[in-house]
Amino acid sequence: MENISITSTTVLKSQEKEPHVEKDFTMDRPNWSSLPLDIVTLISEELPLPHRICFHATCNAWYFATLLKPIPSPLLLVRNDESEHSDSCLFVSPITEFFFIYFPINELHGTRCVGSNAGWLAILDEQLDVSLLNLLTKTRIYLPSFITSPLYNPPYESKFFTTDFNELLAYAHNNCCLKILHDLIIHKVVFSSKPTIHSYIAMILYGTDPEIAYTKAGNDKWIFLGMSSTMKYYYEDIMYHDGKFYSVTNESEVQVFDLSGDYPVMMLLIERLAHSTEYLDNISGSTINDLYSKYLACSSTGEMFLILWYINHAYYPNNGVLPRPKDFMLMKVKPETSHCWAPTKDMGNMCLFIGSNNPILIPSKDLQGFKGDHIFSIETFPNEEVDRYTRIVGCFDLKEERLQSFSESSQSPLYLRPPIWFTLSLH
Repeated sequence: MENISITSTTVLKSQEKEPHVEKDFTMDRPNWSSLPLDIVTLISEELPLPHRICFHATCNAWYFATLLKPIPSPLLLVRNDESEHSDSCLFVSPITEFFFIYFPINELHGTRCVGSNAGWLAILDEQLDVSLLNLLTKTRIYLPSFITSPLYNPPYESKFFTTDFNELLAYAHNNCCLKILHDLIIHKVVFSSKPTIHSYIAMILYGTDPEIAYTKAGNDKWIFLGMSSTMKYYYEDIMYHDGKFYSVTNESEVQVFDLSGDYPVMMLLIERLAHSTEYLDNISGSTINDLYSKYLACSSTGEMFLILWYINHAYYPNNGVLPRPKDFMLMKVKPETSHCWAPTKDMGNMCLFIGSNNPILIPSKDLQGFKGDHIFSIETFPNEEVDRYTRIVGCFDLKEERLQSFSESSQSPLYLRPPIWFTLSLH
């Protein structure tokens, strides 16, 4: 395993005393391209991994002179908020056990990761301000605050109180309790690839019965994206793929959004599951809708997958009275030829990484020691026995129907910073 720690020091210009230099415009700037390549190689060997990646991409000559070992992808980005380095991150591959630590990342202080896509993170701070951050280049794009989000939601209910969602937001803001919304109300942010300050589109999944909204470069607020077609269900997942945004409801209905124009264009892409129809292992559509969380993914060949993840353990206690549902089930469709989900156990020898990240689908052959179809997941749930949260990083073999756990840990709710799947990229 490779264990790399990265530190950096910033010197404020106001603290430096600039030496007096005679104005001589004949002085030449260093010509770094003429640096001998063997020296470039030696320099690259001394650089920590993230800096080595940037060094590697400087120019063609340095690209070939830099010794850059293959980096497992994706990596699990784990926040280290309980340590003295509160702005550090651990990047780890559960498969190969490759890892490195990257710090300080000042931009991550006091934030929660709510999305990732191709080298970029979506982060949310305790004041509900949203931004996109490239961890390698430190480029940051500020999105409108969640405070500007449209407040369409049914009443918020808990064992402590019942209130309207609008009132909850006002109460939290006035009483400095925005962490309530920070941790519980904002679920996921997806965004277009290679964003810039002048060109980006983002979609947010938020609320107690989640709704969706979007924003784009030039907007100063989040714009509500419409209601579920029956007004009786809510959204469970969102994703970005090939220039468009997709959403899935708790009834497995999929909508596609084109947000590139002046006005959003929405189309119903896949029909909801019929309540009385039996689909997987004689399980009815209504049971699937009630018991399984839903995630979307799309392959490069145009197939769309619906990942059904059983994580509501309260319905089926492990007492042998009722058969426990499968941890994962899969459905797919090719929207070009059909608008109805069909059960399957075949993803085409691919591995899928799901969570608050934009879904990552890669060939199994690119992962060391893996064959066939696997789903990698991160599950976090309250553990009443120890009054902490338990987090499990696992992998499910679709064909063997077997769940393998890579790691399990407990964490206080105070320091709960869910990990996220992440790929390193400069763009």
